[in-house]
Amino acid sequence: MKRKIFYGILIALLIALVVIGTYIYNLFNSFEKGVSESFEATDRDRSELRIEDINPEMDSFTILILGIDESESRNRREDMGKGDYRTDTMILATFDKDQEEVKLVSIPRDTLTYFPEENYFDKITHAHREGGPDGSMRAVESLLNVPVDFYIRTNMDAVVDIVDALGGVEFDVPFEMSEQNSKDKGKIELKEGKQTLNGEEALAVVRNRKVDSDLGRGQRQLELVQAILSKAKSTGALSKLDELIEVVADNTKHNMESKTIRSLAAYYSFNDINFNTTQIKGSDFWFQQNGAYFYWANEEHLYRISETLREVLGLEAPDPYDLINIRLSEMIVPYQFIEGTELEDYQAAEPPYFMREGYDSQLGNGFNTEEGQDEESVEAPDRDMNPEFTDEEPTTEQPSVEDSTAPQYEESTQEPYYEEETQEPYQEDAAPYYEEETQEPYYEENTQETPSYDGV
Repeated sequence: MKRKIFYGILIALLIALVVIGTYIYNLFNSFEKGVSESFEATDRDRSELRIEDINPEMDSFTILILGIDESESRNRREDMGKGDYRTDTMILATFDKDQEEVKLVSIPRDTLTYFPEENYFDKITHAHREGGPDGSMRAVESLLNVPVDFYIRTNMDAVVDIVDALGGVEFDVPFEMSEQNSKDKGKIELKEGKQTLNGEEALAVVRNRKVDSDLGRGQRQLELVQAILSKAKSTGALSKLDELIEVVADNTKHNMESKTIRSLAAYYSFNDINFNTTQIKGSDFWFQQNGAYFYWANEEHLYRISETLREVLGLEAPDPYDLINIRLSEMIVPYQFIEGTELEDYQAAEPPYFMREGYDSQLGNGFNTEEGQDEESVEAPDRDMNPEFTDEEPTTEQPSVEDSTAPQYEESTQEPYYEEETQEPYQEDAAPYYEEETQEPYYEENTQETPSYDGV
């Protein structure tokens, strides 16, 4: 009798092992299939800021997280492909293998940034529209002088599906919100306070900017990324792996091989990882040629972030003028092509203000800024903004040669311009990349040499 019980238990264990093994095998195949379907290579083997190839299993590295406000309903309604979308979310994640820490840098979408391939300054959100993930990676490298090793691009459906697959995430909603759902049909209403968000509610949190600003939205995006990662690490999420793999395959693109993703998952799962976050500080800037709004990144904060991240990555400490936003700060004109001599040979006569003797920095290493310091207290001196606005359409004329060496700013205490309906800073995003009447490309036919100001 005992022998029969023993054999019965043994058979049950063997059956269980076969079932578990079959599940793991199928899960592994699903994982490989999902990674393969979502893989989208870039045009480069490695960043130009890297001297040698990296091994993600051993070395610290960076991943650029790109969020585009794309969905099947918008694609059908506006006849747009993934390459036509601007990025609403841009977060550079730096994985510090020595400190078991992930540093997250949120980059405001309107940050005035140099586009190397296009050879002019524009909003960093436009980099994806101009060059896809490659364009966004190059723009971030230009802004921070830090290599971008990998990227992950995701759409709004992924946020909804991932959060739902995880069974919701805990989040402290800072204020009452009312936002369209992912299908742009119907409203998502949220109350202030801590609560468990489902997928649609989580998407509403990261899309909304009607009450605070794009900067407030960027901070919420950082917090939600941490909340999702923390929930994904929980034991309860392991049973959802097959669903999560399907979400990745359907809604994301990346340039990481499966062994890199497995290494990343193991590193994150078996270590107590800390998150250190920051959002690039700066000020509002209005371009006087057409009243277009930009976000002028604080030069010292850019340098402090660059300095910290390059140290994590084992790279040489930067010179402030290695960062083009600092080196050409007095010569930046949006959309204006930069002469080769200015780009390569220009040397400032004096060090930047934050490197001068006696300067008392309030920004620490760019992440642990002094408490109580708001954005206004860390602005570079003498950065005036142009307040002039008219009801006229933006001009297509280019700045004259005389004006091209430096933008002209006028002193004023006038409040920034806001749309009456939304109380948000002026944005161009209501207009698609193509002109409605002709669906012609963004550039004027007879002015291919320089970008048009239309729709900026």
